[in-house]
Amino acid sequence: MKVASATAAALAMAVPVEAEERPSVAPRNMRAIAPALAGYTDRVLFGDVWVRPELPPRDRSIVTLSVLIATGKTAQMTSHLGRGLDNGIEPSEVAGMVTQLAFYTGWPNAVSALNEVEKVFAERDVDLKPLSAVSPAIAPLPGSDPARAATVNRTLGPIAPKLAQLTNDVLFADLWRRTDLSPRDRSLVTIAALAAGGDGGQLAFHVQRGLENGLTQPQIVEALTHLAFYAGWPKANAAIDVAGKVFAPKEVVAVSDVQIIHPAQDPKSGPAEYFTGSVSVASPFKSTGDARLGGATVTFQPGAHTNWHTHPLGQLLIVTAGHGWVQVDGEAAKPIATGDTVFISPGVRHWHGAARDTAMTHVAVSEAQDGTSVTWLEPVADALYNKL
Repeated sequence: MKVASATAAALAMAVPVEAEERPSVAPRNMRAIAPALAGYTDRVLFGDVWVRPELPPRDRSIVTLSVLIATGKTAQMTSHLGRGLDNGIEPSEVAGMVTQLAFYTGWPNAVSALNEVEKVFAERDVDLKPLSAVSPAIAPLPGSDPARAATVNRTLGPIAPKLAQLTNDVLFADLWRRTDLSPRDRSLVTIAALAAGGDGGQLAFHVQRGLENGLTQPQIVEALTHLAFYAGWPKANAAIDVAGKVFAPKEVVAVSDVQIIHPAQDPKSGPAEYFTGSVSVASPFKSTGDARLGGATVTFQPGAHTNWHTHPLGQLLIVTAGHGWVQVDGEAAKPIATGDTVFISPGVRHWHGAARDTAMTHVAVSEAQDGTSVTWLEPVADALYNKL
């Protein structure tokens, strides 16, 4: 690669230089037309923020490049890509960043960025041959990933099954596991891009994932502070608000060692996306401490029943009134009635509910695995239920 200028090298290594000794890095037209902006550029952005030790120069370059790519500001990429390479970003990591951002900010942004990357790589005589090898998808995913996948299946699956499949199989099981970026850096790229785009709905999840992938809370805060200069104060403030809620200590509620759940407490209608017919869910309970049990009393009016669903650790049903049916996929439906206790094995696809002419009430109990106790699937076909 060609040798960078002494000024760029000094900035890249974050060597503190007194303001009066530092050559201006502000563009000529900025110094001529907007001298106040040039002053902020030299004194605040590069004289203070870029040299703060809370975030290494390499990470600052990752954040900056991620914002520029995510927001389509490719005209600013040339100098910052050069600085990023001087700060220790490898060419293969640049390729990994562009690929990651194609998924999170769109293919057009990635393609536009590659045009600028090609120019800088050519200017610096970067050998492109090592980049032809596709990095393997072998990096570990956080322990929380099964819960994330279950959430995707539950929320996206019934509406957009192909998007759910792509999210789980391509985005997380493949892209996020590629080794051209470490999981930590991949999180930093994604957090910066989402914050720059104002995508608060996804940001909280990725801040939490960033913590799981090795970013620290001070590093995330500093990255969002740095981002204010490249995406604007409103975007940075909004992102800090989201991150602050993730960082906030979770409230610990003191609970007695014995919980008594009285009948018909806090009744709610069973959600239509999970049940057919009139269903009431009452007296919910959830264990505390290391226990994972939870459940509720569920009353099905005649003809009402659940969708197909599974439980990661199985489910216990205790029928307290009426009679109805339980069916495992691929087997004949079995009648259940008052006094029966039913256990469905972990991961088994099944449904249960009332008979057509009689209501049924049961207490349903299941354990959570990685925060998830049930995965809801499609409704039971009317033709199947009406044959019973």
